[in-house]
Amino acid sequence: MFKKQSGMGVDRRNFLLGTSAVLGAVAVAGLSGSKIALAAHHEEMVLQTVTGPLNAADVEKVMAHEHLYVDFHGPNADEYMDVNWSAALGASVNAAKELRGQGVNLLIDWGNIGVGRNVLLLRHVTRQTGMNIVCPTGIYKSLVPPAMADLSVARVAEHFMRELTMGVDGTNIKAGFIKIAVSSDAIADTEKPFHQAAAIAAKETGCTISMHCPHANVANEVVASLEAEGFKLDRFVWGHSQPSSNEDHLKMVGRGAAVQFDAISADSDPFFDGPTDDESMLARIENITKGHPDQVIVSADASVFVHPAKWQYDRDNTYVHRYFAAKLAERLGEDMANKVLRDNVIRAFRRGDNVG
Repeated sequence: MFKKQSGMGVDRRNFLLGTSAVLGAVAVAGLSGSKIALAAHHEEMVLQTVTGPLNAADVEKVMAHEHLYVDFHGPNADEYMDVNWSAALGASVNAAKELRGQGVNLLIDWGNIGVGRNVLLLRHVTRQTGMNIVCPTGIYKSLVPPAMADLSVARVAEHFMRELTMGVDGTNIKAGFIKIAVSSDAIADTEKPFHQAAAIAAKETGCTISMHCPHANVANEVVASLEAEGFKLDRFVWGHSQPSSNEDHLKMVGRGAAVQFDAISADSDPFFDGPTDDESMLARIENITKGHPDQVIVSADASVFVHPAKWQYDRDNTYVHRYFAAKLAERLGEDMANKVLRDNVIRAFRRGDNVG
């Protein structure tokens, strides 16, 4: 895996906390055993992967929030998606093979529209490695492709629904969920229409919405806007939630949502200065599982191939099952560890209830 590079003159923290520089031109209308029995209510669930439906019973181990390719240029930059795709594919295949060697056969890739989603690359990785991959529709913050810049909320919602039910970018590869993202400290006006469109599409399809949002006050504001469209939080995953307090986590899961801690293996988190060590993560997870065992998820949020390379950051997607899984099992027991690492992911990212 790559490690973060310093002294490059680029601050990824500023990019992740807000995308104002890019948005200026955008106008918007290791547990033992490869197969452990799932709970009975999970057995019949299906996930929509880039190569078709996957039965939950066939899932072994999972990575719940990862990226094989990510592009931080933004779709209005000339450099966007202008890479050596052979190198990107090779790196992605090698990473997937390493995870497959750990028994992982399902990866939830959170790369959505605006940060380099490439469903053909994901399908190639599946074909070459056997790694099942679920990818999203949805727009990252306000990083809107020029062809979508003038669409109404209704048209954007139709676009999301089409990707969930028919296929992405002229292919028959279907997205499996909707991802939205917000700036760190406040919701930008340019982001709000895409949250509304996501809620409309999710309500119609019964699909999950996942959200990139580190802070609870902003997350609660987004949730209110989604609920205003009739979206139910039992199909909602609050990603990057680790900077918020456990009290905020418990309030969110009490409303039916799942919370996700995405910094397993990280030396630091770009969203806050608090601890990301294993012990602090285990304590947060344990606090939630006491009353809400089905609603907490963990992952590394590692990116395998980042464009530009100087924005590569410090995460290791092999760490979760190589080291953290055993610590989780020791702390909570194997059954609960399996629930957090696999069953809860299946429940959260299962195919939309209204998608056949």
